[in-house]
Amino acid sequence: MPLEAALDNYTSNHQVDGVAYTRHDHGLYWTDDDNALYTGLMLGAMAYRYAADPSDDKLEAIRMSLRGISLLTTVTGTRGVLVRRVMPSRMSSRFGLDYPLSEGNYWYGRPLESRDGYTFLLKTTKDQVTGVLFGLSVCRKLLAGVDAQIDDSVTTIIRDLYNAITERKWSLRDHNYETHGTSAHILDAPLRLNLEALAYSIGHIEDKPHQGWFNHVGLMTIHYNTFIQNAYSHGLNAMTAHSLDLLNDYHEDSSGVQDWITKINRTIAFEHNPFWELLLRNGTTPEAHERLDALAEEPYTRFFIWNKYKAEITQRELTTGPQIDYMVVGFMRDYFYRSTS
Repeated sequence: MPLEAALDNYTSNHQVDGVAYTRHDHGLYWTDDDNALYTGLMLGAMAYRYAADPSDDKLEAIRMSLRGISLLTTVTGTRGVLVRRVMPSRMSSRFGLDYPLSEGNYWYGRPLESRDGYTFLLKTTKDQVTGVLFGLSVCRKLLAGVDAQIDDSVTTIIRDLYNAITERKWSLRDHNYETHGTSAHILDAPLRLNLEALAYSIGHIEDKPHQGWFNHVGLMTIHYNTFIQNAYSHGLNAMTAHSLDLLNDYHEDSSGVQDWITKINRTIAFEHNPFWELLLRNGTTPEAHERLDALAEEPYTRFFIWNKYKAEITQRELTTGPQIDYMVVGFMRDYFYRSTS
């Protein structure tokens, strides 16, 4: 499927007020509980799409993704508190929310709240904020000064996130300061630096940030194993490393970031993963090219499949995915190869 066709499919069938969703063939929208992560990836994809071949019509797709990020960070009524996903309450039946919330139902026991016509899911973790910071970092690097509305949206979201998270002592606690049992609510040093660099880039903090944690980066890569969840966590690390590389002008840890990128790349190079290669090398190997091109023709249904090589092409009955994974990699590849040609 060509990139623009995938984007048309996503825009028509998988975007709800700018937030990314999977959609069932029978009309229901569904989720992997990481809609904020995927919406951040979509924002990054649309920014790379514009930067590869700028035109005014491509700015609207960026504005729509920013609308989704803005909604995800304001819907609780406390600005900057990030929720996992948000959906219009009037569409509750299309999200399965009209089912009895009995034990065994998908929504049973999940921390859902409603406000001002929207229903949203709490219990946000580092995974979701990693995607959001990635999208915002790409926008700050590639789109600053291009469009006043985009600049204003990005600035407001960054400021609100920084204020809410630092007020909570680098935690993703919700508007009621609850974690709902997750232990992954505290931002680690790379994510803190990413958020601080973004805040500095908009003039929200005075001092250029410096974390100085890179002497310990080996500990962040030693546990990698393709057969378990750590493949996914390495993908998130690669996204943050890429974000920090883009924001080199806004922090004091450029050499440390490059060391971290080298270590992550050395650990996972054998995967020939096109997304990871673009994040860490700004280019892809021939083997990774082949994987991406083959993926364009696969009838897969997953939201995001680069994390586990062996199990990535799997079917879920009656669902169709928005192919955000294919789009973010494809538009990044367009950008990097056009910029070096």
